[in-house]
Amino acid sequence: MLIVERQQKLLEMIRQRQSCDLASLAADCGVSVATVRRDVESLRQQGLVETPRGGVVFRGRAAPPSALEERMNEQVAAKLAIGKTAAGLIQPGMTVFLDGGSTMHYMAVQIAVRPLQVVTNSLTIATQFANDERVELIMLGGTLYPRTGVMVGPLTMQSLAEIHADLMLFSGAGIFGNDVFNSNMAMVQVEKLAVAQAAKRILLADSSKFGRKGLARVCAWTDLDLIITDADIAADWSSLLADRIRIAPA
Repeated sequence: MLIVERQQKLLEMIRQRQSCDLASLAADCGVSVATVRRDVESLRQQGLVETPRGGVVFRGRAAPPSALEERMNEQVAAKLAIGKTAAGLIQPGMTVFLDGGSTMHYMAVQIAVRPLQVVTNSLTIATQFANDERVELIMLGGTLYPRTGVMVGPLTMQSLAEIHADLMLFSGAGIFGNDVFNSNMAMVQVEKLAVAQAAKRILLADSSKFGRKGLARVCAWTDLDLIITDADIAADWSSLLADRIRIAPA
């Protein structure tokens, strides 16, 4: 079971009981108390639970779902498959830049190789690796863009300009014509710089993104080394991108 699936199951158990102790949750989930404690802390950081000493209390959502949370429920099977394929390309000892987004989250939870240097401007991605002693986490500073939970702006750009990555993995709002697009100008500026700073660049895009335009251009798809998508991609796009595309097994 993936971490995100386990946490969703755990949250539902807490919601039904309203309050409970960590030991009983661990027994019912078939995992260790330490694992439950990490999952509960992640839920607490999202504002979903409170953690009085030795236990956990359901809080519910403190605010309406963010754009990222809404996208987490879209094209889930495709995003998991794409994420698994992308995670399999990461080698031990690499420095990788990981952008934010729902597809990137589903990839991050499937990265198994260690040791690793992770550079990210995403709070969600950073949380995934924060307690892993075999991952050197470099969190880029800046101004928080709350819709997607990523840091943007001059401070982010300044930090990123000093970093070289072996591999950049990112997602976007769409691919249209010869170009890759995203939906926010500040996010695009960070992604453009990351493209320039990385030795290899990989785009993660489910099939619904092809033929779709976003607010601002990130790069040409010819600037990318690989595009990972799912089997539902249209035949004309598959043919056009033949030398750069990889279909993730379902």
